[in-house]
Amino acid sequence: MDAPLSQSGRKPQLMLTSSDDVPLWRAHPDRFAGAIAPDGAACDEWEEQLDPLPVGIALDCPPVPDEEDENVERPVTLFYIRQCKEAFRDRLHEDAAFYYLRNAETFASLRAAVLALGDISGRTVIAELTLADDEGHLSDGTDVRAAIGVLQRIGVTTVILRARSMEELSEALEKTAPYARLPLGVCAPAAWFDERRPLYNAEIAVPAENEHAETLLHAVDEKAVCLSIPRDHDDFILAPDGNNAHFIDPTIDISDEIECGPRLGEELIEAEDASGAFKLLLETEDDLVALEECRCMISRPVCLCAENADLLEQGLRVFPGLALYDGTWEQPDEVVHYWERKYGLVRL
Repeated sequence: MDAPLSQSGRKPQLMLTSSDDVPLWRAHPDRFAGAIAPDGAACDEWEEQLDPLPVGIALDCPPVPDEEDENVERPVTLFYIRQCKEAFRDRLHEDAAFYYLRNAETFASLRAAVLALGDISGRTVIAELTLADDEGHLSDGTDVRAAIGVLQRIGVTTVILRARSMEELSEALEKTAPYARLPLGVCAPAAWFDERRPLYNAEIAVPAENEHAETLLHAVDEKAVCLSIPRDHDDFILAPDGNNAHFIDPTIDISDEIECGPRLGEELIEAEDASGAFKLLLETEDDLVALEECRCMISRPVCLCAENADLLEQGLRVFPGLALYDGTWEQPDEVVHYWERKYGLVRL
């Protein structure tokens, strides 16, 4: 399911989330973009009732493993991706038009869940992000622009924002809209629309828990203030480090190779003021563990390099941002193209 990129400031379309709202869809089919079913059985039933409306299935991200647990394999990210596959496999449905990923504990875990779903399913993915403050950060401190910058390059087609208030939603949309290259949506109680705060480029509205689409539809049509912000900044590359949004150009100064060994943390600190991006060298599987353990110390865009293509791909799975590729140990073009599509690799 691909929601259109709207620049008209029109009212957002709704997602149907309850069988009670089927009559509403029949009365106003043009006001709905799709339906989110709780499971495969409901998906089958709704597909018959709602044809031709796209019907997908909601998937909850599994709990994040305790990194202090000695039984958890390292790198934890690769272990968690396997857990996601196990959790998702039994819930996949051959007729689902899309999957709606929600309830991720961290942004890194949401990204891992997206990769896992991409490994076992070719369906469209809609992802939900929950804001935790009025400055556009998620609960783990990730900048919402960084999160969307990554998701839109790894196969997610629509991002739905949740927040603690309509003010936070409005400000996050305003902050994000110029850089988003995918449709944005909101999940909010209908009463919030009474505040008349602008919804910038919001194209989808999802009913809050225990609310019906009819209540939300009335609020959207009668009270929503929908404004458009041009999607610009195409002269810069958005290269998040997994937590922060970085805007760079192809001529960015990249550091000398930094080995992902025992001194990685120290070397990152030493290189912080000397270059615009860190070039991290992967030589062994232990380097993947070091890369993961030091991710909170990475404050610049990252260029990953490795002589071994398989090891570099594992690094792309572990690193939660968008890695740069400058051609060091040049890989076949078709391989790099695959990494661009799968992991959002940025080829300079």
